[in-house]
Amino acid sequence: MATWLSILTVYSWVLVGGVVYILIHIARFYEKKYAELYRSGPRQRTFYPLFLVPLFFFLIAAARYALVGDLAGDVWGDLAFFLGGIVLGACAYHLQGLMTGGRR
Repeated sequence: MATWLSILTVYSWVLVGGVVYILIHIARFYEKKYAELYRSGPRQRTFYPLFLVPLFFFLIAAARYALVGDLAGDVWGDLAFFLGGIVLGACAYHLQGLMTGGRR
């Protein structure tokens, strides 16, 4: 049973990593397309390489959760998941602000 839990944990984190990977490509596309369309205007930076930081934290959390075999109680795994979520939220919020022109 513990093996199945570890496999499902790693699988779910691979899916989360895939979503973050898609966000990286969206941010990269937006930055390059904006620079191409508005050459004379100010450059909008999406900081798309920073989206790799949450991937690193989520990788650490997935490895810790898979090794421990439980989804709660591992301080380092929980901390890596928390930090990855904070960085991902900040990057996504910045990207959303750029893409919508700061409208709410």
